[in-house]
Amino acid sequence: MEGVLADKLLNKTARIAVIGLGYVGLSILEAFAEAGFPVLGYDCDQEKVDTLREKKSYLSYLSPRSLHAVIEGKNAACSTDPHSLEGIDVFIIAVPTSLDAHRVPDLSHVEDAAKLLSHYLRQDQLVVMQSTSYPGTTEERVLPLLQSEGLKVGKAFYLSFVPEISDIGNPDFSFGKIPKVIGGVTETCGKLTQILYEHVSEHVYLCSSPKIAEAAKILQNAYRLVNISFINEMKIALGRMGIDIWEVIGAASKKPFGFVPFYPGPGIGGDCIPVDPYYLVWKARETDSPTSLIERAGDINAEMPHYILEKIKDALSCDHKALADAKVLVLGVGFKKDVNDLRESAALKILLLLQQAHAKVSYHDPYVPKLIPSGRYPLSMESVVLEYSNLKEYDCTVIVTDHSFYDWDAVLQYSQRIVDTRNVLRKQDTKVIKA
Repeated sequence: MEGVLADKLLNKTARIAVIGLGYVGLSILEAFAEAGFPVLGYDCDQEKVDTLREKKSYLSYLSPRSLHAVIEGKNAACSTDPHSLEGIDVFIIAVPTSLDAHRVPDLSHVEDAAKLLSHYLRQDQLVVMQSTSYPGTTEERVLPLLQSEGLKVGKAFYLSFVPEISDIGNPDFSFGKIPKVIGGVTETCGKLTQILYEHVSEHVYLCSSPKIAEAAKILQNAYRLVNISFINEMKIALGRMGIDIWEVIGAASKKPFGFVPFYPGPGIGGDCIPVDPYYLVWKARETDSPTSLIERAGDINAEMPHYILEKIKDALSCDHKALADAKVLVLGVGFKKDVNDLRESAALKILLLLQQAHAKVSYHDPYVPKLIPSGRYPLSMESVVLEYSNLKEYDCTVIVTDHSFYDWDAVLQYSQRIVDTRNVLRKQDTKVIKA
């Protein structure tokens, strides 16, 4: 492919701006800087930019040492100044997408980013959408905000969708090891984006359109939602029969084909599985398409904290205690192991339910020193100091997030009663209730 932009992409002289410095944005910034591109990280949150400039990280699972080594050693910088976007060749949008209280997609951050970029758009620029959304977003919502009479997509500037796919906190799946799926608005858009991502990914797959790439991302997350919710439902059903779901999964996994193990828990957290499938549900209503399986799976997931609450009551009843005024300690509030990310964490709902039941609830998390009231969770709490010998002072210890930090033998030794939502205490013990 010929052209000024193609040459810059091939020669790694194209200036890249990453819009949004959450986990995905920082991973993109780091990957392209390490590849040798001049990179700018842009975010409207001054506190985030200041933290990066101070050589610190606001994400427990992203190493500040490696990130700042890249920023200092390569031609990379961070800014909140919109004027810093002048002269950029490639814009990568990595801002949050969420749902409102009625599970309607909230694309305000995406649209704000597109409006911002429209002021700096010129000839021979590439815009890449990496924020997850429903099929059609790139062409129906982003493109109209970028395209003008003088700038036509596929001729003057180029637009593609590349879904962000990540496994937060898992070193086995770094940004470069995860295949990149690309959907360009035009053939040229797709090929230019392919050239770009081949510098930072071992595998690049080119789709026929942005809608295919957008739908692929939603399918991945809906698949996981349905299967995890299914296994949680099986956990409840088999548990009432006196059957251990974890042992059942181990036995079923011996089948060498046709079965992929999924594992139960207190609920699904993060910004992908509990959120993204509802983008498809919302979009499918335009064509009267049934999505009842996805919606039911979401309902099951939402019910899990209530199930955990019942298990806490069962644990307390073993000692003839009621939940009201009982001292309960929750271990771990991050949505997954070894991260400080609280997005859609089941722990927040569990803490709120315990408070509403008038339990004397506390929490400990080595990565989350305090909880600040926000949205659906008006929680104002600080992580207690953890001395394992003091666990005997609590009527019940609830394991919600299985951080590597914890000494599980000590938890088992000193706790009066334990509700284990992660199967970390595999030993059979009368003080442990699996949930």
